[in-house]
Amino acid sequence: MGPKMPWGALRNGSLRWRLTLLAACTITLALAIAGTALTAIFERHLERRVEQELVVRLHELAAAFVLDADAQPALTRAFADPRYEAPLSGSYWQVSDGASPVLRSRSLWDRALPLADPRGREAKAYEITWDEGATLYVLERDVRLTAGGTPRNFRLTVALDHAELEELKTSFGTDVLLALGIIAAALVAGAWLQLWLGLRPLAGVGRQLALVREGRLARLAGRFPTEVAPLTTELNQLIDAQEDSVRRARERAGDLAHGLKTPLTILSGEAGKLEAAGNLAAAERMREQIREMRAHVERQLARARSHGATSAGAAHTDAAALVERLLGLMRRMPRSEQITWSSSIAPGLRLRMDPDDFGEVLGNLLDNARLWAKSRVTVAAAQAEGRVSVCITDDGPGIAPEARTRMVERGESSAPPGEGSGLGLAIANDVLGLYGASLAIEDAQGGGCRISFGVPGWAETAPSTA
Repeated sequence: MGPKMPWGALRNGSLRWRLTLLAACTITLALAIAGTALTAIFERHLERRVEQELVVRLHELAAAFVLDADAQPALTRAFADPRYEAPLSGSYWQVSDGASPVLRSRSLWDRALPLADPRGREAKAYEITWDEGATLYVLERDVRLTAGGTPRNFRLTVALDHAELEELKTSFGTDVLLALGIIAAALVAGAWLQLWLGLRPLAGVGRQLALVREGRLARLAGRFPTEVAPLTTELNQLIDAQEDSVRRARERAGDLAHGLKTPLTILSGEAGKLEAAGNLAAAERMREQIREMRAHVERQLARARSHGATSAGAAHTDAAALVERLLGLMRRMPRSEQITWSSSIAPGLRLRMDPDDFGEVLGNLLDNARLWAKSRVTVAAAQAEGRVSVCITDDGPGIAPEARTRMVERGESSAPPGEGSGLGLAIANDVLGLYGASLAIEDAQGGGCRISFGVPGWAETAPSTA
């Protein structure tokens, strides 16, 4: 069975099927015109052939027609066409003396061929409607014979039934229709194949763009046709420009953060002076504003450092390798010697996420788990249906359900006094928001806290060595 026409693709603007439909309509119209022209040409040639046949028959009749010894019309020989002897066979001849037939073929039986107006009828075949609506091709000629010194005029008439021509035209039209139908199918298939091959490079560009968007490729690469190469070059330049813009924005955000550190440090010193002078309330208000400013700067700086899912050409992340590196850093942090760090992420698991963004998210989540875990922190990941779910579990006291939303959205601190800024979960959630994801906080099985999130990803299989 052939492929069904994807009308949805036509409605959505499929270039391939639009061009195929246009080619099919053009081919059908052209072949219909060609078929009509061929039929008309065949009919014209057929009529010429019939006229030539009538001329031959008229000459044959004229050569055989004589006046006998009694001055009566007679034939000197029989004709070759056996249809003259079969009644109403479609092949006829007649000899008329004035308005009355004096000789006629047996095929006419008891009928007579009507005589036409003699003006302008000789030497050219014409059509008449005869017995029971039958159409005949007729050719006439006047002859003069002399008997006993007296000349006499006769009219010779030959005719062929039009039905034979109609049968030939119908048969020819059927054959032409079948042949043109086969040709049309072949041409439409050829047009579709040409379009498929011609547009295939564009499909390749689309596949590579999807890989760039997923982070599997950094740039469009490969050999493209001359007409498509400028497009791929412009797309690569656009990717370069976007990445350069993101890089410069991150650098400006870093410069801003460094620029604010000195004023905030000075303000912290001024708050200390107020406290030493006994103005405790003013000092506390100033320290509170300083903390707010630092929290705001850190949160916005984390956002500026993030690439996000919309960054073209974003590199993918090797989840297992990056988690092991972050766990190595955690093991050198305070309280880490009291905690067992473990990871159950399979090698080859890839996240469609910038490595710096993943490090920002996972680093904050691991640091939060370090502050609260009693003895164990576990990182796990699983891939299903094009997404990877990452889960961090600790055996600490957990987070109360009523505080989970507030901590993620506002970044309020849940850390022990003197440790952390309370921004870790909020920053992680902000970065995940750039990928259309968010943190999910739950109670861990057996006690503790379980924080998870899901992003697009895939599992790479090891190449076969067989």
